[in-house]
Amino acid sequence: MQKELLNQALQIFDTSEKWNAFVELANQKDVMKWHYFQKLKQPLLNYFNANPVEGWICEPWGDPNYDLRWYLKDFGKNSISLAVGWFFQFVLHVGDTNTFDTKKVDDLLKSDYSILLSSFDRVDKQFEHHLKVVEVRNYSFNSPYDTNFDDSQVDKLAWFAGNETEKFTKQIISKVERFRQNKDLTKMLYDLNAKTKIQTQ
Repeated sequence: MQKELLNQALQIFDTSEKWNAFVELANQKDVMKWHYFQKLKQPLLNYFNANPVEGWICEPWGDPNYDLRWYLKDFGKNSISLAVGWFFQFVLHVGDTNTFDTKKVDDLLKSDYSILLSSFDRVDKQFEHHLKVVEVRNYSFNSPYDTNFDDSQVDKLAWFAGNETEKFTKQIISKVERFRQNKDLTKMLYDLNAKTKIQTQ
């Protein structure tokens, strides 16, 4: 915190009551952040429930329970799917690496299926064990942090989730629908699942 800003803040807390109120509020920061992010869940579910695409399932998953994933019904919830998780990163995720060959997924995404990578707005990380593509909180709200809400900016992103919920929701929908509404990309994801699923005896 800049020295001038720090001095201004210290002047605000000119009584113990004001300071104690600030401490109590600061202690509730994570609860408030959870509440803000939770506001995104229902409008997203409402949209995807009202706009189904044959073969696709949308559902909450993980913990915290505002994370969402979109997977192909034929391969189930533990398949290679799209997800919004880890404080609203947009990812291509392998749910169960005992069921899907994660190394083969990497190889195919580097070659015949690379269009799945290029269909993300941006690729910030790739080819991790479960996370094959990670787009790190690439959202815009006319703020100084636009397109770069990295891990240190999650608290700031939470405010936009709670106060610009519709704008946030539309950006997530746009990312998901690029895949869900595109028959070629859906077919490519289907084939990627089929080719990398480990056959059991």
